[in-house]
Amino acid sequence: MEETLAGDLDEGVSLLRDLARATDPALRSRARQLAASLLIPATRTPGPSRPGGSARIGTLRKHGVDLDIDATLERLVDRNTLTEDDLRWRGWLRPGRSVVVVVDASGSVTGRPLETAVVTAAALAGRLDTADELAVVAFWSKVLVLRHLGEVSPPATVIERLLALRSGDTTDLAGGITAGLAELASARTARKDVIVITDGIANEGGDPAVAAESARSCGARLHVLALPGDDESASACEKLAEAGGGLLARLERPGQAVSAVAAVLGDGW
Repeated sequence: MEETLAGDLDEGVSLLRDLARATDPALRSRARQLAASLLIPATRTPGPSRPGGSARIGTLRKHGVDLDIDATLERLVDRNTLTEDDLRWRGWLRPGRSVVVVVDASGSVTGRPLETAVVTAAALAGRLDTADELAVVAFWSKVLVLRHLGEVSPPATVIERLLALRSGDTTDLAGGITAGLAELASARTARKDVIVITDGIANEGGDPAVAAESARSCGARLHVLALPGDDESASACEKLAEAGGGLLARLERPGQAVSAVAAVLGDGW
């Protein structure tokens, strides 16, 4: 499976999703755990953050510019030896960010779009620092919060939950956006972003553009990763991103997830 994902991410994710819905419960559980362990490292970009904006030098648990001798020696308190996990480094720290991913799971985007959402969430989870927060909301005619913003469970858990998700029927896009923005009420960071993965078409609920506009009032930007669709779909996605004060990127397959997220959150995400 690791070789399949490395050679053809789209095909590998499709296979993982099929296995994650197997009739055999043991196989189903193992496939979901495997997806989380393989996808998150595969989308992580190694190395320290680059300076820029309001970034500052601080102590890191991951490799940085130089070893932080004082912070590392502090790990010797109440112990006689150090392990590699005890090493602390000096490097660039970027400000924390709260990101809410809102996934369209309605009948019109079943199949490949949900696989794309899995990889997108994995890409974000793989870049989480201790100062970051991630929430994931799925919607169709109903809304399901797969991960709350302040949840302490491992980010990999959301990958397993996405793989278990089954598409609904009609599309309440405004309801999904509203639920996503509600998650930001508990955000601990100044930077707040909502990423909506959708084809832009709604056939239930209120006006999605009106819901998107409310992102501005809570100090957030609402971005859209547009799934494949017709001209009406493309226009609806553009209108949604404009209303939310955010950016728009095309997202046609899982292999584009990392670059699409970078297009709306910036290279330093």
